[in-house]
Amino acid sequence: MKNFILLTVFMVFSGTALLSADEVRTRIVTHPDKVYIYHTKRLSAGHGFKVYRSDSEGGEFKLLTETPVTRARSGGELQSRLGESYRRVKDFFEAETAGELWLLLQSRFLESIVGVSLFPELAESMGMLYVDKTAPVGSEVTYRIEFVDMFGNVYDDPLTRQIRLEPRRPDAPTGLRAENDGPEVALHWSFPGVPKDKDDKVIRFLIYRINQDTGEPELVNEDVVIRNNAYDNHTFRFKSPVVNVIERYFVTAADITGQQSEPSGILSYEIVDVTVPEIVQDVTAGVNPDNLAEIEWAIADDPVVEGYHVYRTADLALGFERLTEAPLPADQSFYIDDKVDDGRMYFYHVTSVNSAGDESKRGAMVMVEIRDLTPPPPPQNFTAEFHIESAAVDLNWDIEEITSDFKSFIILRRREDGREPGAFNRVNVGDLKELSFKDTGEGGKGFHEGGIYRYVVYSSDHAENYSDTVSMFVEIPLFTPPDPPSGLLAINEKGFRINLNWGASPSVSVDEYIIHRGDPDDMTLRELTRVSSSERFYRDETVETGNEYIYAVTAVDRAANESAFSNIDTLFFRSTTPPRSVRNVQAIERDGGVFLMWESVPGKNLAGYRVYRAGIPTGIYEPVHEGLITDTEYFDRGGNSGKWYRVRAVDNSGNESRAGEMVKPLVSGGK
Repeated sequence: MKNFILLTVFMVFSGTALLSADEVRTRIVTHPDKVYIYHTKRLSAGHGFKVYRSDSEGGEFKLLTETPVTRARSGGELQSRLGESYRRVKDFFEAETAGELWLLLQSRFLESIVGVSLFPELAESMGMLYVDKTAPVGSEVTYRIEFVDMFGNVYDDPLTRQIRLEPRRPDAPTGLRAENDGPEVALHWSFPGVPKDKDDKVIRFLIYRINQDTGEPELVNEDVVIRNNAYDNHTFRFKSPVVNVIERYFVTAADITGQQSEPSGILSYEIVDVTVPEIVQDVTAGVNPDNLAEIEWAIADDPVVEGYHVYRTADLALGFERLTEAPLPADQSFYIDDKVDDGRMYFYHVTSVNSAGDESKRGAMVMVEIRDLTPPPPPQNFTAEFHIESAAVDLNWDIEEITSDFKSFIILRRREDGREPGAFNRVNVGDLKELSFKDTGEGGKGFHEGGIYRYVVYSSDHAENYSDTVSMFVEIPLFTPPDPPSGLLAINEKGFRINLNWGASPSVSVDEYIIHRGDPDDMTLRELTRVSSSERFYRDETVETGNEYIYAVTAVDRAANESAFSNIDTLFFRSTTPPRSVRNVQAIERDGGVFLMWESVPGKNLAGYRVYRAGIPTGIYEPVHEGLITDTEYFDRGGNSGKWYRVRAVDNSGNESRAGEMVKPLVSGGK
């Protein structure tokens, strides 16, 4: 019983000031002749608190506690301080001895706070309550609580509360009504719930039956009936000691000091005993392949059973509702509930029904948890933008709604510029419910200049369902020029063109390469052409043989930053095909020398001619002049008819033609 009550109290008060173990607050209740002052601080052994009161705004504080209020230090002291309340408190916590009760209160702070709220005597024994019996009721006062250690030294911040001391009893419950199943009676009444940020101090209800012989009220509930702050309607079930009589009942509400409200209206109710069919046995429940709740039971052996009713609730505090309009057939042993929502928990009862419509008592309650198969809505309007000032990427998005089972947005990031290929990395470590996030890069150390990143965002819920993803690309600006290419090499391809090859720039942001060409005379490089970053080869077909060229290559990134020059390579472009042989060479001896002439050799690359001479036809022919002759004739001074001549054509690449015919000069005026 204790565990069920404490679970119920936790569900009722979870998140409120009453049960918060990490935030200390006060609760003050005013009676006509005294004021109850509670605090929620967890006191260590030997520690206590002092209470001061100021009866005017800004007035002097008067010490009310001659000695600090402390908690019991042992089970025996606790029992002594509780007095007549010891048995009720011990039974509530289901403790066997005073020592066990004392240890439980020290180790389970949440449960001790519940007990403090239910039993003022326990609050005093735990050092969490002081009753001011000299308070000027009806006036506005300020209380101050100071926490002191065993030596009387103040520690921690004091608690201060200004309040008008107006006595107020709890409101009375209303709308009392009853129903019964034989001696099993259910009383229902209304009492308004309160929001979590309010506190009307009402903690429980007391149910009374008026004794028919004495006319005096008798307490019906042996256990504590907790007030559920979240609901307006409340129920208490009990077994009546008599049947087939008219009983009178009323209910009161009680606050944390034990102060009760006026009684609700007195209800007169006739408890009529009827013969009901047997309880349904072997009730089980589960989820079928369609994710619907399926309840099964054993078919009743009782011949009076004409059918079954199925009841359901998603909240035990609200009671059960019947799902079946008419009883199910007596030979049917299952029911499929198709009105369920994903991710919710439902509780079921099954009763048997006789021909008069009388129902059996409710048997075992079964529980079904419907799997959550519905993904949360995806993010929308996703934007991602890098800001130079903060060196961070700001991510923003919207969402249609935050569902009740929403858990977190998940942000993934991957570099997409080829530098770090691989899987996505999660950016947010913990749960994220905000609609924005500032990403400061890998390990919070910023981003790679020129890096391209892809961000993906999606939603998750507590059932590990995931929404569709949305994604954006972010490019980090480039400021530093890329590294230059390396290993430039210019190659003469058989005198037709110059082929250029180079190594790639190590910078991943390179978008293209610029090929530069120049004249070695002035070493001025000018842009020749551009190629994409995927190409590291170029054929220069605009060169002319006989010229010398210098080349260099630069890398350009996406931001148009240009690198320094690669290494410079120089190449003299020459043809590998010599001109044709010189034809029709004629030589005549005259005027103290030999006059030669020949047929012009065609070709745009022809640079000139060179004349060779030898003493005998089979001798070694030596050039008779320096440089090249650009004309088709030459006078060899000092030559004579005893010499032999040959003429070769020379192109601008330095290639000489093959030796033509050997010529012996004619003597002027004869052969």
